[in-house]
Amino acid sequence: MLDPGTVYLVATGALLLVALGVGIRALVAIFREGRERSRKRREGEIEQYTEDPVYDREPADSDADGAAPLTCPQCGTENAAGFVYCRECAAPLGPNG
Repeated sequence: MLDPGTVYLVATGALLLVALGVGIRALVAIFREGRERSRKRREGEIEQYTEDPVYDREPADSDADGAAPLTCPQCGTENAAGFVYCRECAAPLGPNG
């Protein structure tokens, strides 16, 4: 007869294998999508930097303390005065950038 410890180990091992299989499928799909996007960017089918609808908001005219917004030197996006890096392309802002 099987003891409960052995049944537990077999069930846990089977569930881990199922989770690993699902995880690998998801990672392969992400990898393929990334390669496809890179190919489309190289061939000019999509823009280098596309707008993300989640962050598609109007830039503020000024920050709460009255400072003017900063314009990114790389992509031209307006950022709040307190930002150190661009909210769109992550390029450094300001004199050290």
